[in-house]
Amino acid sequence: MKYKAVCLALVLLAGQTTLAGEPVMEVIPLANRPAAEILPLLAPLLDGEDRVVDNGSSLIVRTSPERLANIQSLVRKLDARLSNLMISVLQTSTKTAAELNAEAAIAVSPHAIRMRGMVGNTADLENRQQHQQLRTLEGQPAIIRTGEVRPVHSHNVYQYGYGATVYSNTQMVEATTGFAVTPRLVGQQVVLDVAPWSDRFRQNGQLDTQSAQTSIRANLGEWVEIAGNVDDENSQGSGFDSFNHASRHNRLRILIKVETAD
Repeated sequence: MKYKAVCLALVLLAGQTTLAGEPVMEVIPLANRPAAEILPLLAPLLDGEDRVVDNGSSLIVRTSPERLANIQSLVRKLDARLSNLMISVLQTSTKTAAELNAEAAIAVSPHAIRMRGMVGNTADLENRQQHQQLRTLEGQPAIIRTGEVRPVHSHNVYQYGYGATVYSNTQMVEATTGFAVTPRLVGQQVVLDVAPWSDRFRQNGQLDTQSAQTSIRANLGEWVEIAGNVDDENSQGSGFDSFNHASRHNRLRILIKVETAD
């Protein structure tokens, strides 16, 4: 009789062990980040029979109870609150990142502490400056653009056997300035995937375009240069009793700064 009781206990324990190893299904809600962003990061924890489904604002998980606890713990860490960020982009021909950071330094006086900063925008042929700002969430792509539209006239001459015909055409051409950027915080620094561009009308109506695409790491609250362009033009002409020489040197820098806005 005692032998039968021991055998029955062993059978019951074996059944409980089998049930404990059975896969379970769980819906894990997400509060801050999309499931598509978190799903690839769970791959190292999954076994061959495990399944995780992207459900938009939640994850549907089928796995063992032991791995489920590990997955839930990792998801809680990954689903951290997104920070609000203020992104500033300055396209200038007169300032450097070092000069802007120095201007924004805190000046301590005997009577007060005051913050010095650059104020005002300018735009002319020699000293061009364009300042743009955008508030966005960490990890989310942001695009800001401004521009103007001008009519551009063109003339085409077609030769025929008995003369020529001139056709005139007018097109509306848009020149824009802006940037696309995706920021990600790493401690007190930010990693940026950024693509700024700048269009400018020439006197003949054609466009000059400057653009860049890069990934950089910078300190929060500091200006950093991400692109620059140097353009030198020289022209000369002479007549019977005259000689003309003209030159132009243009340097345009693209600077960026990211600050927390929470």
